[in-house]
Amino acid sequence: MDTPLNSTLPPRKERLLETAVTYFKFGFTTFGGPAAHVSMLHEEVVTRRKWISNEQFTELFAICQALPGPSSTELAYSVSLVRSGFLCACLAFLLWSIPGGIVMTVVGILIANLKGGIPEWATRLEQGLSSAAIGLVALAAYRMSTTLATDKLTRILALVSGGVSALYTAPWLLPVIMVSGGIISFVYDAHLVPFLVGKRLAKERRKEEQKQLKDLEQGHGQGQGQTVEEATEEGAHEQSTGSSQKGEITSVHGSIRHRASSDQESVKDWEAVVDVNDEELNEERLPYTYSKKLGLVFLTIFLALLITSILVRALVPTQEKVSYGQLFATFYFVGSIIIGGGPVIIPLLKNYIVDTHWMTDQQFLIGLALIQSIPGPNFNFAAFVGAVAMVNSGLSGVVGAILCFIAIFAPGILLKNAVIPFWQFLREKPAVKMVFRGVNACALGLVFSAVWLLWVQTEHFGGNTGYHNVIACAAFVASGYLDIPAPLVIVVGGGGMGAIEYGLRYA
Repeated sequence: MDTPLNSTLPPRKERLLETAVTYFKFGFTTFGGPAAHVSMLHEEVVTRRKWISNEQFTELFAICQALPGPSSTELAYSVSLVRSGFLCACLAFLLWSIPGGIVMTVVGILIANLKGGIPEWATRLEQGLSSAAIGLVALAAYRMSTTLATDKLTRILALVSGGVSALYTAPWLLPVIMVSGGIISFVYDAHLVPFLVGKRLAKERRKEEQKQLKDLEQGHGQGQGQTVEEATEEGAHEQSTGSSQKGEITSVHGSIRHRASSDQESVKDWEAVVDVNDEELNEERLPYTYSKKLGLVFLTIFLALLITSILVRALVPTQEKVSYGQLFATFYFVGSIIIGGGPVIIPLLKNYIVDTHWMTDQQFLIGLALIQSIPGPNFNFAAFVGAVAMVNSGLSGVVGAILCFIAIFAPGILLKNAVIPFWQFLREKPAVKMVFRGVNACALGLVFSAVWLLWVQTEHFGGNTGYHNVIACAAFVASGYLDIPAPLVIVVGGGGMGAIEYGLRYA
């Protein structure tokens, strides 16, 4: 299944090594939530390594936002899939999420029967990390805007998308925004622009015809006033120039023959250059591609597992002591219906896990606070919940964590595998390009709104607002203008300055 349709990819070992080198640090530095994860990924794979273009990155991001599952994790998986294939994409996913998943599993097992809250120092540290992440998200939004919002239409769509998503957070809103943006840009580019251009050209054509008619009328009047002497002089001038024109024709034909022979030589040279360019082109790294039939297979697997999970939840009675099958079915179902990323998972899991008494409110809140303070996707919270629920039921917390981890991520990855070949096939079509122009602009607006939403989330826990502003601005400048790597900015800058805030406040 990892055999590409093109033969330009390096050997599998080289691709695996490249993926490991690129993604290893993300598992330990992706603090700040999905928006910060997207900005760090953009910095690494678009700005630094140039794996994909800005437009391709934004299109993948928009698709991830419209599909259920963890958007930033799906984006990280998709970039590696398009770059190097399925095996490398799975490795990228594990490097991206496993470190945080292990931490959540261990903590979940340890605090299954523990009561208590998160210490103050951890809250301040998390605020420092989140403040640095805000600066990186703002930087990514600015960089993306230079290529995605280049005209009035895309700027207006980005502005409206950012404003609406900052004010309203309904799960269904994100896909609606991007679909609407795609429809608007298609109607504008395919119908409104040709109509307006046609009207302008018709108006210019009428003006040109009127001008030509006016010139003809003036010329006719001047011709009638021409004297006989002027006409005679004009005829004599034509006779005197006839012989010279014949000589010019001969010389012109000679020059044409000369140019023909030289053109043949230049054509040979041009063909040699073309051959060299073609050879260089064949050596370039083309994207990994696979058939649309395989995409449909992934879609079938997704639907089969979804139907099975629905049947298990409907037929197996809910009890305080949960089984492995119930737990897997519940988390696969949740992963299949979550649109909007990590924040949306919290109320759904509280409804399905806490209200069924698989874990206590206190345990749930401790895990919720912890997931905000460690690197990795918010969906790693599922590993914590699985560990606690299984320990509370007298079963293995490790097995419960692994099952929940797989179940929560599987739907989004399966759907992404199903969509990618169709995206690669359709994205070069003119009509699809028109649609993606609006979709990308709306996705850009979502990145801008994430700056505000992250800020609100960070300041919810108090602390020094001005100090957090300084951290965000310092991160923006350090990564954007001093070329300091984003992971270093997050860990050293954000974490260090968060620790300083705690030290100054409680010293």
